Amino acid sequence: MSTLSGATRTAFLAFFASHIPITLLVDGQAFLPRSIYPSAITGVLDWYTTTFADNLMKPPHYDVWFSSVVACEVLFQLPFFCY
Repeated sequence: MSTLSGATRTAFLAFFASHIPITLLVDGQAFLPRSIYPSAITGVLDWYTTTFADNLMKPPHYDVWFSSVVACEVLFQLPFFCY
């Protein structure tokens, strides 16, 4: 199996690198305590949920199944994004 190179490698790198802050700063708020996030970051989530009417990400109450999915994203996908 050959390794990726050129534009394909750059595209994959950009895709996974862009998901690291999104996973930690936006999606993570549904799993991690919201108190660990600065008000500017929680404001971004509030703006997003209001603008796009995303009831799943609307704090402060998350469904258990949704928090579980986000927990899997933080615990399993995030290390893959960093690798």
